[in-house]
Amino acid sequence: MLASLLSALPLAPTPDTYNYDYNYEGTMTSSEATAFIMLMMGLYFLFFVIALVVNGFVWAGAFAKAGHPKWKAYIPFYNTWIMVKMVGRPESHFWFLLIPYFNIYMMIVILNDMSKSFGKETGFTVGLIFLPVVFAAILSYGDAQYRGPSYLSQAQKQYANQYGQQYNQQYGQAQAQPQYGQDPNAQQYGQAQAQPQYGQDPNQPYGQPQDPNQNPYGSGPTK
Repeated sequence: MLASLLSALPLAPTPDTYNYDYNYEGTMTSSEATAFIMLMMGLYFLFFVIALVVNGFVWAGAFAKAGHPKWKAYIPFYNTWIMVKMVGRPESHFWFLLIPYFNIYMMIVILNDMSKSFGKETGFTVGLIFLPVVFAAILSYGDAQYRGPSYLSQAQKQYANQYGQQYNQQYGQAQAQPQYGQDPNAQQYGQAQAQPQYGQDPNQPYGQPQDPNQNPYGSGPTK
């Protein structure tokens, strides 16, 4: 009876070797995950290279107009360094671009200075912020000309104002010109120079009477 009862019990399952590479539905194996990560990294790197090439191309013309070689526009970080110098800002302002969040404000300021350096208004700066590829290409390959650095430090502004005042004081007022018949070497214009009368010796001091024996035409004594 005990034997019949034992024979009626279900047999225990025999242990099986689990396959850890078994592909359950909705999951992927470790090899597939590695391949996917490598694919995403490759696509990201390709996108990064394309972005650098496009950015360098749209800014290369602007660099050339400012007197810099075009290849500098294709080098990351170094092209931003050149842009800081193009707008006239101190080189120390480049390091502000490495500060998180503040670098956004600083980049907007530099783009605004870049617009002014090419004679553009604030509205063009908005285009450089939201459509940089289009508006940078307009600066590079349009009719815009580089007019020099637009940023002036406080010392440069004071020098410019002082130089402008001196220039206006020295050259702003029209200089009096001698009238016809006046001595250009006279100290004060407006004093008419005495002109020799007809027949008078031009080498003789003005106001002295002419020799009556002299020919009034200056060719010798009269006959």
